[in-house]
Amino acid sequence: MSQRNKTLGDDEVVPYFNSNADQIKFEFSYLVGLFLFGCYLAYLFQFQLDLEYNNKISLFSLLGGFFGGWVYDAKWFYRVTARGKSNQYDFSWESHKFYWRISIPFLSALVAFCSYTIVSPDAFISTLKGHGKAKIAFSICFILGYFSDLVLSRLAAWAEKLLPKNTARGNDD
Repeated sequence: MSQRNKTLGDDEVVPYFNSNADQIKFEFSYLVGLFLFGCYLAYLFQFQLDLEYNNKISLFSLLGGFFGGWVYDAKWFYRVTARGKSNQYDFSWESHKFYWRISIPFLSALVAFCSYTIVSPDAFISTLKGHGKAKIAFSICFILGYFSDLVLSRLAAWAEKLLPKNTARGNDD
């Protein structure tokens, strides 16, 4: 019996997939498709759409978070599938994390954009001159998107320090 079958039976795959191998192939195609879609959006935002500059900064910050989450997701996918070496399907695949994996780029985009908006409402970005603001927004949000899990945990810790302990626990005493 293969290692995969010891930990996850073929009947324990995500709905709509017949096997873990089918899910792996889908997730790879999904990642490639998301990357191409993100590149297309970047091209539209930069060269095709007539956008006000502040709107362009906002869109590039969302896109930066999206690509940061995409890179995190792609790195995770590669590490997991690379364990199989010559046969990537002959190992324990965590199919139950499917929905988490397909939502990472979108969640990262939102986390990065919101974090960026909180941190920089014209605070340090306004000191930049010229058209470098969209690049800076993209870069910062790429990093925030890549580390979105860490960003959320740090924001939660920060909120716990700001809120009184009774409020954080939901006590109204």
